[in-house]
This record gives sequence, structure tokens and C-alpha cells, in this order.
Amino acid sequence: MTFIDRLEHRYPWLAVPGLIRYVALFNALVFLLHFIAPGYETILTLNREAILQGEVWRLITWIFIPETFQPFWILFALLFLWFLGDGLEEALGAFRTTLFYLTGMIACTVVALIFGSYGANTFLNLSLLYAFATVHPDYQVLLMFIIPVRISWLAIFSCLLTAIGTLGQPIAAKAALVITLSNYALFFWPILYSQYQCSYSKNAGKRNIPLLKKKTLTEEVSLHYCSICKQTDRTSPDLDFRVASDGNEYCMEHLSLQNNELP
Repeated sequence: MTFIDRLEHRYPWLAVPGLIRYVALFNALVFLLHFIAPGYETILTLNREAILQGEVWRLITWIFIPETFQPFWILFALLFLWFLGDGLEEALGAFRTTLFYLTGMIACTVVALIFGSYGANTFLNLSLLYAFATVHPDYQVLLMFIIPVRISWLAIFSCLLTAIGTLGQPIAAKAALVITLSNYALFFWPILYSQYQCSYSKNAGKRNIPLLKKKTLTEEVSLHYCSICKQTDRTSPDLDFRVASDGNEYCMEHLSLQNNELP
């Protein structure tokens, strides 16, 4: 049983089902309050000086400030945030999703207290995109509402663009990006490594075996696949699937067996 598995077993109450949905709803509330009382959101920001003066609510309320106050874009931004949260919770479960978001939030808060705040909510939300793209790499979204693109490529492009954009920014922005990526790597490096191994094995097989049996249509379009019983969300739509700490995906029955076998 891994460390996170032990935490989930010992502190199951830490899981907040639908956590990102609540964050998105509070973002919408702050957006509405901004139009009723412009400047209202300034009392929610992650301001180090204000926190040191006793305004401790800012340690939490900064996550409720939306990334944009443009009326046209706010709906899409919040729906996308909602969508990322649901996708992560479907793959990882409520506990791991909550833990990933909370550790990212705490890490960004610590960076802001040390170096100053610089778009912490943007970096935190980007980490959700990276996480979603890791567990659902083949999912397609419409770029500019027209062009279908794999979300894994969108996440890579977003990461590169963000990294380049921080080069000329204050150290607070660089530190926020580094700590966000570090939190992402802490949770998802086993999955990335497992995906790399699968990709390498598949490519090696193509080089060594001239004729390979084609995958069935069910295998091609299935989003979830149990590594033990081989059932998919297509063959067994009533099953729930989760990504384990070893990077493989299991149905709930075999996920519990896998956790018991881990040291």
C-alpha cells in the first residue's frame, strides 16, 4: 500500500467530492460581486502584507478569484475548470483529487508569502489541466471552438508558453511555476513513467514484429481499461475505473486487490 493509499485509508474525511465544482461556483459568485461592487475582489487576493496584518482569510479566498472578468470568456473558463475537476475525480477519485489540489494550493500560498503573489490562481488552475491531460491524454477539445486537438498537446503547448512567458517576469512568477510543476510531478510521475514504458514497448514491438494484430474497435475507442480483467468502459459501462499509484488503470474490484498487494 502506497503512502497516499495509507492516507486515504486513515483520513477518508479529507476527500471533498466535487471540490473543483465548488471552486468554480465561488469563482462565479466573485465574478458577479465584481460587477455589483467593482474592486470587491481586492479583499480576497493573496496579499502578503495584508495577511501579516491579520487578514488571514486571504490564505484561502484567493482561489475563488476567477482568472478573467471578461463577460464573454468567464463562462467558458468556469465550465472548463468544472470539466477538468470532474475528469480528474473520475480517474483518480475524490481523495486524490482533493489532495492534489490542496497541496498545490498550499505550495502556491507558501511561494506567495516568500516571494510575493503573482497569478497564483492561474498557475494552480494550469496544474489541473496538466493533471487531466495525464490521465486522459487522448481526449479531444475544440481549440477556438473549431479545431479538434488532443488535450495532451494543448497541455504541453500551454506549459511551454507559460514557461516562456515567465522568463521576463518577477521571481514570484518563476517560483509559482516551479512549485506548481513540482506538485504535479510528485503526484503524476508514476503515470507518466508507465505511459512512457507502454509507448516504448509498443514502438519496439512494431520494429520487431512485421505483422501485428489490429486492435478491435472497442479497444480503440475505450477511455478506461482494467489492467487485470481487461474490461473497458465500452464492454462494461456500469463499472467504475481508477488510476492507481503504479500508473495503471483498474476497475474498482481489482483496484482494491492491487492496493492490498502493494508493499
